[in-house]
Amino acid sequence: MRLQARHRTSAPLEAVSSQRRVDALKAAAASPRGALTASSRRSSPGGVGALTALTAALFAMGCGAEFDPPHKVTSLRVLGVQKDKPYAKPGDDVTLSLLWHDSSEQAPRPVQVAWYSGCFNPPGDLYYGCFEALSGGGGNVGLGEQHTVSIPSDIISSRPPPRDPELVPYGLSYVFFAVCAGQLGPAPAEQGFPVACFDDQGKQLGADDFVAGYSGIYAYDTFENQNPVITGFEFNGRVVEPDCIGAECLSNPPAPSDDCSRVACVDSCADDGDPTCPGIAFRPLISSSVAEVDDIALVSEGRNLTEQMWVNYYIEDGGLKSSVRLLNDATKGWNEDFGTEYYAPKQPGDYKLWAVARDNRGGSEWIRITVRVR
Repeated sequence: MRLQARHRTSAPLEAVSSQRRVDALKAAAASPRGALTASSRRSSPGGVGALTALTAALFAMGCGAEFDPPHKVTSLRVLGVQKDKPYAKPGDDVTLSLLWHDSSEQAPRPVQVAWYSGCFNPPGDLYYGCFEALSGGGGNVGLGEQHTVSIPSDIISSRPPPRDPELVPYGLSYVFFAVCAGQLGPAPAEQGFPVACFDDQGKQLGADDFVAGYSGIYAYDTFENQNPVITGFEFNGRVVEPDCIGAECLSNPPAPSDDCSRVACVDSCADDGDPTCPGIAFRPLISSSVAEVDDIALVSEGRNLTEQMWVNYYIEDGGLKSSVRLLNDATKGWNEDFGTEYYAPKQPGDYKLWAVARDNRGGSEWIRITVRVR
């Protein structure tokens, strides 16, 4: 058998119990450009983040003379989307978690988060094939940093049979998210994505204040995939206490201690994060045992491969020697040298640092530490 499609992956806060807000969102979805209201969380100073392998923004608005590197978090950002079942089975419930962070100068400020789901097997497996169905009221709306999707029991059997009998049957669901440091509302008609973000005066906000994206959930009858596992963090040659791992990060916990014997502490650097600053080695603690066999490649191609894995690093300030590092190669195997180096900024303070581990089959996990710059 052969694989019919490769994977597309991208991308809630405290649960919102207000049925009235949920009903309003559902009513908005029934209109192609209906008004949208969502729950909000006021991010704490320093905030919590949200990707990909990604986060995957559907579009970006706004521009500037200079741009920060992608690993430097200076505005509202989505850093990761995690599915508790990276591969689903027909009839499964899949819970998605969103890791976002607001490092803008206006933070802490209210941030709205909304989800849209209910798009299954769109034409051509294209995410934008979902827009018409969802805007017509066929989808579900969720609020907050987590959202659960029920996969139809016929998501595979309802698809037309492939012309090639060697293709591996699958089903595909898309889930969309929108994160807005303002008020969510209907987008101008000329924009492809139907939701936009507006300030109190009705001005449409750009990419520093609005992130929209999607995450794909593949369903198979028998295949499974687990999320990577992160057990801790090593900084400057010793294990330090993380702020949080995985779902713990959704509540935006503070640093576990002010004691530099327990957490990461470095001296400031006059060169402000430049590679001329001393490089401080760090990495998350991840065992090579998390690299799974890519069973679909084995069945479809007869090749004994493991999944591809990598780590994305994000920081609030300072610099990085490398922002992306290989964890596992499909043919060569595990790469033990997956860490990188941190270059301290010149301004003392507490800065957040994230490591997001991902695989090429929709799995992800993250960890966050606080770096105290003296």
